[in-house]
Amino acid sequence: MDQMAPAGAARAARRRSKVHKALSIRNFRIYFTGSVISVPGTWMQMTAQAWLVLDLTNSPVALAIVTSLQFLPVFLLSLIGGAIADRFPRRKLMYFTMTMGTLQAAALGTLCLTGTIHIWHIYVLAVTLGIINALDAPLRQSFISELVPLTHLPNAIAMGSLAQNLGRIIGPALGGVVIAVLGVGVAYFINALTFAAALIALGLLRSSELQPRRLARKQNLLLQIREGLSYARRTPTILFLLIATAFIGMFGQNFTTMVPLISTYLIKASAAEFGILNSCLGSGSFLAALVMTTRGAPSTRRILLAGLAFGVVLTLISFSSNLIASSAMFVAVGASAVTFSASVNTLLQLRAPPEMRGRLVSMINLLIPSPIGPMLTGAAAALLGVGWAVFANGLLCCVGIGLAYIYLVRHRRNGTNFEYVTPDTGDEPSNGPAQVDAADTGTR
Repeated sequence: MDQMAPAGAARAARRRSKVHKALSIRNFRIYFTGSVISVPGTWMQMTAQAWLVLDLTNSPVALAIVTSLQFLPVFLLSLIGGAIADRFPRRKLMYFTMTMGTLQAAALGTLCLTGTIHIWHIYVLAVTLGIINALDAPLRQSFISELVPLTHLPNAIAMGSLAQNLGRIIGPALGGVVIAVLGVGVAYFINALTFAAALIALGLLRSSELQPRRLARKQNLLLQIREGLSYARRTPTILFLLIATAFIGMFGQNFTTMVPLISTYLIKASAAEFGILNSCLGSGSFLAALVMTTRGAPSTRRILLAGLAFGVVLTLISFSSNLIASSAMFVAVGASAVTFSASVNTLLQLRAPPEMRGRLVSMINLLIPSPIGPMLTGAAAALLGVGWAVFANGLLCCVGIGLAYIYLVRHRRNGTNFEYVTPDTGDEPSNGPAQVDAADTGTR
């Protein structure tokens, strides 16, 4: 008994050291702090946008249109964004995308506070935000590999997910209060202000302490995109991740459409209760991200189980009209969603050649969330009702995970190894010609 206590304490100490692994690096610590401050503003704006659309139109189709318009540029331009992220200094480009995000939020806030907002304004600015995100998302996600060595990458991605989901808890709840007390326009301006924290953090990073990165060969962007797609097609591990993600992204992770629909038409929630549902979704995601900071490289088993759990719980949500029961299920669906997406992102970046990370990450961004999913969900909700639309989405997620499992089994029989063991060294393998980015390594 006495020997078990020290063993348990040692395991707990090892787990704590894993949690703080990436935070021990100064650059990542600063970047993480900026994200923790900035991300709640983003989620506040998403909550405000959904509430504003329904308030102006009382139409699930209008909400689906706004969501699709926001993600359509991601669908069309994400691969280009990934190629740019592989070819140019990511840090410099992030200054531009963050500044543009600030201006987009401020424009929406101004229109709301002056009483001149119309639905077409939201449509136009949704497209604008989508273009910004198409360029920014591959930059941010692949930039993490420049902040930490490869051995710290799983923990760093999990910590990044932790920051995102902490914002998902705080942002919607705070957004509901701000909307109810101060109005929608103030929520947009608060988001514009939180961008400053991310910009300051980016400026405080030490270039000399960034990890040396490999830039893609200088060639036509379309050829770079084709090179990335070809690599994904012929690499079973990457293709397995894309198959599973395609279904989860198209039919499941369009929360900006489904949560307002469930809240308004199934639960008939108030603005504050709508914020609570979003916060429950974020709470589950946050708890899952916290657990994942203690884990190493993800396994295909974890990805499959998380995806299956996500689909099953989503189907159960479609039968509930009770706020408490739905809140509990939103915690579960949030936990399974972030476990799935963070595990996919981590395994993909670990398996990707360093000079191709941006392009491969952009393929995941292309699929989660899909611009097609919100339109299908909105159309199904209008024709069949919200409950049946959500049920069908959950069922199709399960079907996608089943197809991914069949693909996995077939290629494992052919000897393909899908798992990854993080090496003890920080050296990164290269699968092709590349050049070192001097601007990002401090050798200017």
